[in-house]
Amino acid sequence: MAFSYVVARVLDTYPHLNPKQVEARLAYASFASMKDRFVYVEVPKAACTAMKTLMRELYGSATLQLFGPLRRETDRSMFVHARENVPLPPLTALAERDQRDLLEAQDVLRFTIVRNPYARLVSAWRSKVFLCDPSVEDVHAAVRGAAPAIGRKHPIGFAEFVAYLESRLEKPWDAHWRRQVDLTFPKALAFTHVGKTENLDATSIILSRHLNRQAMTAPRANKTFIKPAARYSEELARRVYGLYEEDFMTFGYDRESWPRDQGDHPSVVSVDGLIDEVIERNVIIAYLYSERERLRKEYNATYRFSLARIRNKLRRLAGSG
Repeated sequence: MAFSYVVARVLDTYPHLNPKQVEARLAYASFASMKDRFVYVEVPKAACTAMKTLMRELYGSATLQLFGPLRRETDRSMFVHARENVPLPPLTALAERDQRDLLEAQDVLRFTIVRNPYARLVSAWRSKVFLCDPSVEDVHAAVRGAAPAIGRKHPIGFAEFVAYLESRLEKPWDAHWRRQVDLTFPKALAFTHVGKTENLDATSIILSRHLNRQAMTAPRANKTFIKPAARYSEELARRVYGLYEEDFMTFGYDRESWPRDQGDHPSVVSVDGLIDEVIERNVIIAYLYSERERLRKEYNATYRFSLARIRNKLRRLAGSG
């Protein structure tokens, strides 16, 4: 089977990977511009919402399309992650010569943005797992054995989430907590800049200069307003380091950089932020109810039409007999 240049290049460096999974990852996560000579590869929970929002602003995107294929979001701004909402093609969609050019030419800005693995995992747990986000409901089912009960909830704690990951080392992980090296293929893609969420302004300056624009600031997005404490301990940090050791080594993060927020303090909640979150969810829930009603009416109309056709056909058959 023949692969595109970029997929073949990744497989040459990482021969153990599944070709279809590499193709799918690059088709979704890479954004390329031949005109502006750059390639961006996203990492979930590492400023990817901000970068995609910025790219939409830079390239005059159409109105954000909601509820695209396979998207289960609880905030309308998060539909920026539907691939069709960012008007830049992936590397895999380009001609072979253009893929080679963007991956080898010296004037191309090839960049990604990564994050301290300790903080990234906490962020994924807070925004996706703790509140049982519909995109990862399987995690709650795996840990608790069922959907959350009616009444008082028992959210999955951070240490429980780490134990869940340890139990699934041989299975595919969700991209929000998959290792960053497995998302970006750094040995194959020859990045000229690896930005860090902890210093996002530096990446914004580099991108602004490359595009010959005034200084741009990536919008701050995807904030988590409900912030339960992860309560890292030395033992828990050791386990997380074991899961993400290659990320620490590849991207230069200190093994001892785990958050020392283990105190039993209450969660920090912004009232305005919480109101915004609840309204966003209610808007989306209202849309889903409306869509259900539309589909019900459409089904009923189709059923009545089909039933009428059958009755007419039976009458004609009876009359001819």
